Amino acid sequence: MPEKQKNGKRYKINGRTFTWTTEDGDEVEIPMRVKLKVIRQMAGREMDAEAMFDMLETLIPEQAPVLDEMDIVTDFQPMFMAWQEEYNALSGATPGE
Repeated sequence: MPEKQKNGKRYKINGRTFTWTTEDGDEVEIPMRVKLKVIRQMAGREMDAEAMFDMLETLIPEQAPVLDEMDIVTDFQPMFMAWQEEYNALSGATPGE
């Protein structure tokens, strides 16, 4: 899949990796494919803040310093929503599936 940047959005995709550029110009790379073992590791856990950070560290290791500096409203939430949209498009799913 070729790299793309949609309508001036702050991310690009190279087929396997979603790269988000924060408002401060730092980049976070998130895989476009998630191994089932990540989901299995979280099974049975209450999805509290600690579990969320454990999952992030598993999915995007060694990027905690950038994540720690992200604003929840202007960076983290839009990043996750954009990744989810692209992940759904890659898998052929539509919202709610």
